Amino acid sequence: MKGLIAFSVLTAAMALAGCGGNPAGLLQKFLDTSKAYNALPVVKRTPAFHLEPVEKRKQWYYICDGDRHVGLIGEDVQLFDKEANCSGSKVENTCFADAARLCLTMGAFEPHRNNEMPPMTSRKLTITKDWGDSIEFKHEQVHPGGYAGSIEFRVVWDERLGHVIYANSHFIMPEPKQIEFNNFMAGWVSDLRDRQKRWQKTLRGRLADGRIVFVYHSPVNLPRDEVQPGSFLGFVTEERMNPFVELLETSGPVFFATCNVWYDQHMVMKAPQAKEADGMYHLRARYRLLSVPAAVARELEAVAVDSSTLPGARPHLTRSGFLLNKVNDFETLLPSDRVCNAAIWQHIEPSAGEAHSGKYSLAVHGPGPGKVKGVSPVGGGPPLPGTAGKSYRLSAWVKTKGLKDGGAHLEVTGWRGPPQERFTVVTQPKLAGDHDWTRLQLEFGPLTGGMSIKLCAEGTGTAWFDDVELLEVAR
Repeated sequence: MKGLIAFSVLTAAMALAGCGGNPAGLLQKFLDTSKAYNALPVVKRTPAFHLEPVEKRKQWYYICDGDRHVGLIGEDVQLFDKEANCSGSKVENTCFADAARLCLTMGAFEPHRNNEMPPMTSRKLTITKDWGDSIEFKHEQVHPGGYAGSIEFRVVWDERLGHVIYANSHFIMPEPKQIEFNNFMAGWVSDLRDRQKRWQKTLRGRLADGRIVFVYHSPVNLPRDEVQPGSFLGFVTEERMNPFVELLETSGPVFFATCNVWYDQHMVMKAPQAKEADGMYHLRARYRLLSVPAAVARELEAVAVDSSTLPGARPHLTRSGFLLNKVNDFETLLPSDRVCNAAIWQHIEPSAGEAHSGKYSLAVHGPGPGKVKGVSPVGGGPPLPGTAGKSYRLSAWVKTKGLKDGGAHLEVTGWRGPPQERFTVVTQPKLAGDHDWTRLQLEFGPLTGGMSIKLCAEGTGTAWFDDVELLEVAR
C-alpha cells in the first residue's frame, strides 16, 4: 500500500507540459546541423485535434487532425504515415502497415533470466484532453506487491516534423528490476514477403563509443547495444515515413535489443541502484515518436556503421533459414551482413550425411511412443505471413529410418473463414518404418491470417527433411 500511495503522489506530480518541452536528445542535435532538415519548409499551423471512437472497441480511439486520422490509441499508441489513409483499415493489436507504435505498458525484460515481476492486475486509460491543439492521455498499470507504472502521452504539431507523440514513463517497484519501458515497432517490419516488407534497416544512435550504427533486418543479426543518454532508434528508409523514437531524458542507463523475425526494438533501462525517499526503486524516461523526412534519414544512414562489423558482433553466415516461395535445401546459411527477409529454424541446425539434394538436411529424431517432435521456422516472433483469401501448398522431401509408433508428417496450423476458425491439417498417411526420399505435400486455405508449419517425427526413429517449400497456389 505504501508503494501505491507513493506512486499516486509521484504520477500526479508529473506535469504533462514536460512531455512537449524542448527536445534535447541526440537526434535533435543531429537535425539541428542537418542541411536537409534545415531546408524543410516550416509549416506554422494550429492543429484541430479530436478523438474518434473505434467501432466495437472499448477505449480505442483514432487520433484525428481535422478530417484525417493521424494516429490510434488502442493496445498501443500509433502514429500514421502522413500520406496513408487508415480510416477504413481493420484495427489490429499490432500497428498498421503504414504506422509506428509506442507501447502503453511497461514490464520486466527477460523475466526468464531471474527478472520476474508479478503479472499486471489492472490497467486504466484516462483521456485528459480530447480536442484542441493537442491530445493528452495517460495509461496506468498496477501489479501485486507494490509494482506499478504510468505513461503520460501528448500529441502535438511540429512545424518541420509534423505530428509528434511525446511520452513520460514512470515505473515504481519494491525490488530493482530491468524494465522495458517501451517497445518500438513499425508496420510490416516482421513481414517476410519482399513485396510487403517496409523499413528494411534500423538505425541506432549513439552507442557508448559515440557511433551511429545500422542493423540489417536479418534473423541472424540481433545486437544488444548499450547507448548514451539521449539516444534514438529509427526504421529506414522510406520516402513517406521514417519512424524514430528519441530519448530525451532517462533516470538510468539504457540498452536497445531486438528479436529475430519480429523486429520490434526493446528499449530497456537497467535496474535502479538505489531506493528513493519512499523506500521504493524508481525508473523514469521521457521520449518522443516522430517521422524523419527521407532526405534527413539518408543523411543519418550515410554516417551509420554496419553493426555486424563491430567487435563482438555475431559472425556472418551462422544459421539455417526459411525463405518463402523458395526451395529450402539447407545448403546456404543466412547472412547477418545484409537484409534477409527470412525466419530461422527453431532449435535445430542442418546436418550432413543424408540429403535429397546437396549435402545437408534436417534430421528430426522421434521422442518416443505417443510423442511428436516438431521443428518450425520461427525463432521468435509471429507466424509465417499469409495473404487473406489465398491458398498455399507446403511440400518437403522426407526419408525415414526405423520410425515406428507414429511416422513422419507435415503439419500446418492457421486461420480461415468466414466464420473465422482455427484449423490444423496433417499429411496422411504418415511415413513409418524405412522409406527412401518421398515427397509429402499439403494444400490448405483460403486463409484469413498467418500460419505455423512443422516438420514432424512421431514415435521412435529418425526422419530427414529436405527441399522444403511453401508456395501460394491458385484455388
